[in-house]
Amino acid sequence: MSNTEKQTTQATADITTLENHAPILPALSKPATPEAGAATPAAEEKIVTLENHAPVPPALDLDGK
Repeated sequence: MSNTEKQTTQATADITTLENHAPILPALSKPATPEAGAATPAAEEKIVTLENHAPVPPALDLDGK
């Protein structure tokens, strides 16, 4: 076993697996079509909009290798 293989094995020994226990959403019985139109929510339904305020990563600069 080479030195590189030993380092890789040691580095991967600290990896832990994370599991997602969120329920799986059911598949759509009918695919959405443009003719179907958007469903109108009932008056008592509350619409929640989630926004992502995470910073945008900088673009890759491939010319400045």
